[in-house]
Amino acid sequence: MMMRLIIILGFLSLPLLSVSQGEMLLLKKNNKVFRTYYAGSSIILDEGRGLQQAQIRRLRNDSVFLVQYQVRQVMTIMGVPGLDTVGTYEFGISYSDILKIAEAPHGWTWQGTGASLFYGGGILTTAGLLTWVFAKKNTRYYARPGFVIASAGATGIGYLLMQVRAGKRFPIGKKYTLEFINTK
Repeated sequence: MMMRLIIILGFLSLPLLSVSQGEMLLLKKNNKVFRTYYAGSSIILDEGRGLQQAQIRRLRNDSVFLVQYQVRQVMTIMGVPGLDTVGTYEFGISYSDILKIAEAPHGWTWQGTGASLFYGGGILTTAGLLTWVFAKKNTRYYARPGFVIASAGATGIGYLLMQVRAGKRFPIGKKYTLEFINTK
C-alpha cells in the first residue's frame, strides 16, 4: 500500500520537475503567430549587414544569442574528403535590431541556374569575340555571329536569374512583427 502511494506521488510530482521552454521569439503576421523561434532553432535574419544564417544558442533579456558554424571540406586520414566544422562564431543582438527574417530556400534555386548561364555564357562570348579579333574571317576558327549573340544572350539571362531572390523574406514592420516572450 505504501509503495503504491509513493508511485502515485512520484507521478504527480513529475510536472514540478519538468523544464519549461523559456523564452521564445514570435514572428507575427497581422497579429497572428506565423513562426516561432526558440533556443536550438535555425534562423536566417538581416540586421542591416545582409542575410546571416545562424542557430539560436539562447534567448535572454530581449536579446538573441546566435552561433554560426564554419563548415569546410577537409581531407580525412584515409584521403577521402569530408565535411568538418573548423570554427564557430558566437554573437548576440537585440531582437529589436532585426530588420528581416528569411525562409531557407527549398529544392530548385534559380540563382544556381543563373550563375551557370552567366559564367558559361560569358566564357563563350569572350571566346567568340576573341576569334573575331585574332582569326581570319570565314576560316575554321572564326565564330559565327549567331553563336556570339546567343552566348551573350545566355549571359544576360543568367545575370537576370542570379538577381532572383531565393526563399521568402519577411520584413519587420507593418505586416510582420517580432515579439519576445518570456514564459518563465
